[in-house]
Formats: sequence, C-alpha cells, structure tokens
Amino acid sequence: MNNVGLFVALAVPLAFLTLLIFWTATDAMKRGKPPLLVCLLVVLSFPFGLLAWLVFRPQTETPDKRRFNLEDYRRG
Repeated sequence: MNNVGLFVALAVPLAFLTLLIFWTATDAMKRGKPPLLVCLLVVLSFPFGLLAWLVFRPQTETPDKRRFNLEDYRRG
C-alpha cells in the first residue's frame, strides 16, 4: 500500500470518529446529559451505542438554565 492509500485508510475513520464524538458531546450537553458518559457509550459500543443514543435520548432540548454546563461540572 502506498503512502496516499495508507493516509486515506487512517484519515477517513479518524475524521468520522472525531465528528461522531463532537456531535455526540454537543447533543448530550444540549439535552442536559453528561457528554463524557454519552460519548463513551456511543464510541465503545458503536454502532449499537449510537443507535441506543438516537432512540433513548431525551426528545426535547432542556432550557438554558438546566443545560449541562461543563464549567459547573469541572468545579464539582
């Protein structure tokens, strides 16, 4: 396999994984759920974890005052 083929073989799945993690984390924060736990569920049990998140996630986004705030989470 030449270098371009190797790059594509590694870059495409890595880009997909990055986008999946980013989307999952932002969606979880909008819905008031801890993004780290949701990302771990989705990534470690892909594709079943993604399907489970899409089926069982809260249907409506939480109001701004109830959103998951990463700064509050870091403070403890």
